[in-house]
Amino acid sequence: MDEVINELTKLAGQRQFDKRSDGYWFDIPHLDVIEMAQMMLKNRVRLCTMTAIEREDGETDIIYHYIGGKSAFNIRVTTQGQTLTSLANLLPGAAWIEREIHDLYAVNFDGHPDLRPLVRPKELPVGFYRKSVSADIKKGSEAK
Repeated sequence: MDEVINELTKLAGQRQFDKRSDGYWFDIPHLDVIEMAQMMLKNRVRLCTMTAIEREDGETDIIYHYIGGKSAFNIRVTTQGQTLTSLANLLPGAAWIEREIHDLYAVNFDGHPDLRPLVRPKELPVGFYRKSVSADIKKGSEAK
């Protein structure tokens, strides 16, 4: 897995990474996620899941969790205008994860083939887990 670490470090612009008990952690805010996914495929490292974290600046951090052999690679990127490029056409397993993140955190995945709601009830707005949207929902229910 040294090749994956070397290539991620190169994609990160020679930034450092953290080796923790739960794997390798990279913070690469403006990473080309397609280039990352292609490199992972080439090295037989599979996407396990993705995590969304709301930021104070209105953007969202997405952590891509990959597994290869006995190693875990966690790559944190940041949306730009609440948008990231979709991996769904390259990694079909990403399709539902991206739909869920779109539902809950209002992240737009550019190029996704189908961003229909996956887990969001019709009566709730896109991004209902975001603090600002949740506050608006709460205010609306108090006004009734």
